[in-house]
Amino acid sequence: MDLKQIQQLISNGETEAIEYKKSLAELEKLGKALCGQLNVKGGYGFIGISDSGKIIGTEVTDSTKKKLTAFKDHFDPWPHIELEYVSLPDSGKQVIVFICQRLPDDGPYTFKGKPYLKTPSGIKPMPSEKYKNLLLEHAGLSKAWEALPANHFALDDLDHEEIIKTFKIGIREKRIPDDEYTEDVHEMLTHFDLVQNNVLSNAGMVLFAKKMPADYSQCFIRMGRFIDETMDEVFDSKQLRGNAFQLLNEAVEFVRRHIPISSRYDPNQLERIDEAALPLLAIREAIINSIVHRDYSNRSGDISLLIFNDFLEIHNIGHLYGGLTVNQLSQRHPSRRRNERIAQVFFARKLIDRWGGGTRRILKLCAESDLPKPEFAEETDGFAIRFFFKEPIGPAVVKKGPLPALKLNDRQKEILQILATTDNLPLREVLDLLTNPPAARTVGDDLADLKAKGLVDSYGIGRGAKWHLAKKP
Repeated sequence: MDLKQIQQLISNGETEAIEYKKSLAELEKLGKALCGQLNVKGGYGFIGISDSGKIIGTEVTDSTKKKLTAFKDHFDPWPHIELEYVSLPDSGKQVIVFICQRLPDDGPYTFKGKPYLKTPSGIKPMPSEKYKNLLLEHAGLSKAWEALPANHFALDDLDHEEIIKTFKIGIREKRIPDDEYTEDVHEMLTHFDLVQNNVLSNAGMVLFAKKMPADYSQCFIRMGRFIDETMDEVFDSKQLRGNAFQLLNEAVEFVRRHIPISSRYDPNQLERIDEAALPLLAIREAIINSIVHRDYSNRSGDISLLIFNDFLEIHNIGHLYGGLTVNQLSQRHPSRRRNERIAQVFFARKLIDRWGGGTRRILKLCAESDLPKPEFAEETDGFAIRFFFKEPIGPAVVKKGPLPALKLNDRQKEILQILATTDNLPLREVLDLLTNPPAARTVGDDLADLKAKGLVDSYGIGRGAKWHLAKKP
């Protein structure tokens, strides 16, 4: 390496892959940064560059070189760090260059007994949960949970109709070869490697359990519609334990209920165009990712789907797998799967592909809808994605909290929820959207009562009247 190459590398300042220090007095700080680089994708470190990015060099003696050799002993495992010394002309000083190479089968790394991560925002200690998972991955144990036997459970505990449906979709979509067609459920499960020696695996239960037992506490989703992040005012909530497809369907339905739909007309089309405040396909993709890629070996958490007035958040237990970083999610990247068997079944259902393009599809769908860019984040116990609305959603009536004081019945509260997500509905459509619809006259009476209380309003006459939330003065 020469001075010109160094100048090019540091031209954009310190980044995830670049760290520089002024002198050897900051060697320990550099060690933490290099450890963080090794735990991500490698990079470069320099000594002899000022905080402003000016190349100033440092004096290098035999004692310095011995100190740097011993410096590597503070890493575990032994790091692939190559040292180079680049001389500055007419000064007698040198820039010390650390070239950190991260090999696929190495890590996670620690420096003086502690693991670190190098992120665009700086150096931070690696969360203990992530470190534990990386150790399991390195030992080849992280994929073991889905393959472990589902003790005390057998084929009779599975939803055979869902299994047959999955296999038929796989055949139809050419994701299962035609010559593997079978009508035998055991053979179908064998194809997906969900049964071995007549023993059902954990993955089989996660995917197809008829009634999910309490033993599988991680197969659980919590959904909530709130006003803000304080979560003091709950508009709606639902919890469910179930198999992967039950969780997916319930989550998508919850989102449909609470994401507003707006209508517009194209002069070149006769039909009305309905558009959701967030692209439902992008949200479905994120829900699928949370089910397929979560860390099922960790039973302490569940999937959460939270809708606020400003954004929607989906969180699942388990950090990014196989060395994948948050920054890579917006770029073309390899598909890294923690749960091979679960992913294979979702592939057969045509719910995912093999190429790791899910997050880029999410970004594309949001960009096409002219929405703010979603945020991906690794948190202490897992991974989260946030979708942002163009403008706040939700009825002001809930924010001011009049519902309890007005003593509304449950059906009237549900009607307010329906009108909060889909405006200007005739009575018959309100009736269709109710969970347990009564007679039309009863719903008409409910609407009239809500109107008298100033909560809803309508325009039009008789059966043609359309209902919406009352606008606050």
